[in-house]
Amino acid sequence: MVVGFKRVWDSSCPLIWDQWVDDNGTTWIIQDLPPEDDEKAIKILVENLCPDETLCSLSKISEDPESIKSISNFWRGYLAQRMSLACYEVKDGRKKLVALNVCLVQTQGEEVNDIVEGASFKNLYGALKVIDDKIDAFKSLGMSQLLYALGLVVCREYRGSKLGARILAARKPLSLHHGVKGTATVFTGPASQVSAARAGFTSIGTVTMKELAENGLNYPNDEKIYVKVMIKRFDE
Repeated sequence: MVVGFKRVWDSSCPLIWDQWVDDNGTTWIIQDLPPEDDEKAIKILVENLCPDETLCSLSKISEDPESIKSISNFWRGYLAQRMSLACYEVKDGRKKLVALNVCLVQTQGEEVNDIVEGASFKNLYGALKVIDDKIDAFKSLGMSQLLYALGLVVCREYRGSKLGARILAARKPLSLHHGVKGTATVFTGPASQVSAARAGFTSIGTVTMKELAENGLNYPNDEKIYVKVMIKRFDE
């Protein structure tokens, strides 16, 4: 995991980055994910992101118990940086975690010490490395530090409510509060790529499944399926 950035988590946390009331009177809050909800977040990621996200699905993460255990520990390590965003539904006095974005601050050139176990997770992690080697978000942003993300997920029963777009927008106040002026993410599915573009993200490069297969990874030899690395500046 990346260890360079350390957030001060004090009595003022968690901070709220967005809040609204919908037409049904339901309150929605986007805030820092607090430590006490880390395991709920992991459960949501495993049950909703692993089966549905493009690279996870093609790597068959959900069918590999060793990979599920390893990717869960991987996420735990990054949640501990305390830069992840959580979306809660507040209804009838009950606050429920329904969506989240695993976020971290990356500094250019810092060492990464991730522990990756399980064939499926190794396949996924290998894809991320190929993408990272090909496309340099730091160079495109002209920054030495950025907010990176390792999973944006909305629980299935809450999809279609544009919660993902609100979470993407909340990256700006979160980042600026910590002096970070840009963000980058690998958006893997067509829907997430469209949502990101609507949120003001710009594509800086694509990688096809065929390219991943040519790098010895277990992905379909298909040029029509591709991921995009997309960035957004917060200093404009």
